[in-house]
Amino acid sequence: MKKIVMATITSMTILANVSANDIKPIETLKSKNEVCTLIDKPILRSICYQDKNEKCSKTDESGEWITDFRVGTDYYHYIDKNNRLGFGLGINVNPFFEFYNIYGVTKFKLPLTNRWFLGVGAGLGNVNTKRGVRTYRHEFFKLFTSFDFKNISIYLSYTQNILYELYLKGYKGYDGMDFTERFEVLNLGICKRFII
Repeated sequence: MKKIVMATITSMTILANVSANDIKPIETLKSKNEVCTLIDKPILRSICYQDKNEKCSKTDESGEWITDFRVGTDYYHYIDKNNRLGFGLGINVNPFFEFYNIYGVTKFKLPLTNRWFLGVGAGLGNVNTKRGVRTYRHEFFKLFTSFDFKNISIYLSYTQNILYELYLKGYKGYDGMDFTERFEVLNLGICKRFII
């Protein structure tokens, strides 16, 4: 897993350095509003269960290419003339875990290049659980970096879903036990950008 992560970060850094001397913007934006439609796949997923009296117990951690995907849309409004800083909202859906999240997001351009962006997002979501547990709170966090080429972006992100759950009576012998469930995922994907 470490080899995959390091190779990905190294490749993206090289792309940023190659384009660092690009003094012209990638595109002349007639509007300050941008919509990004994203599809990405997990490179690594780690699932952790923890009740109030125990330490975190990881149940799934692998560097294998996982047969899951995530679909999302981010909306940004840029607040400066060089389109270096944008604020907006995002929503994503994870069919495998039946998550959906709505979050606030910030995206800013690194000063050395017109192509490399960093960003962060946080918000709340919902999950359609079909197990013997009730999810009463769901938090979502996102850190990402992207490289823009015309209207396409290569996207690397770290996301975390934190579920606050309660076992239902009679489920596997548990009776109302409160616990948290964390899904940490490293994703690699592609994004299509639209100026509106």
